[in-house]
Amino acid sequence: MNKKGTILLLSGELDKAVAAFIIATGFAALGVEMKMWFMIFGHNCLKKRRGLLARREKPGPRRIDGHRDFATDNILQQMFKMINQGGADHLPLSQFNLMGLGPAIFQRMLKKKNMPQLESLIRDADELGVTFTICQGCADVLGLSVNDLILPSAEIKGVSVYMKDTMEAHVNLVI
Repeated sequence: MNKKGTILLLSGELDKAVAAFIIATGFAALGVEMKMWFMIFGHNCLKKRRGLLARREKPGPRRIDGHRDFATDNILQQMFKMINQGGADHLPLSQFNLMGLGPAIFQRMLKKKNMPQLESLIRDADELGVTFTICQGCADVLGLSVNDLILPSAEIKGVSVYMKDTMEAHVNLVI
């Protein structure tokens, strides 16, 4: 019987995302079938970085997407997307953010110790077969689609699938 594990990343903070991906890649390298779930701001490390004034999708019922209810999309989602730009190399730290200086110092410390950066950890996890899933409810509320993500293999699924995954898992971590 293959070992299985899940990691739920709730945080959109660099240090917590790095820890989650180090754990996921470590388990995957040992042959454990790992599934990473992203809720609330956890998805920010998987988002494509967009500029403040980047062209955005216009909400409307004409688009077809099985993960969002476009009839309930509103201007607040577009405003939130504009200020929450995301990107693995633009996440704050949970402590000592120092108006953006903290993450730069943290990334430099990782580099000096030959530790992989978050983007590299994400690629490594993908290559090791870790699956990436974003909570459907969060995707709907935040107006996300898989086109917003750096990994085309990422999926959007409901919380009941997460519960099923955790019940089958030997290890379940919430970060």
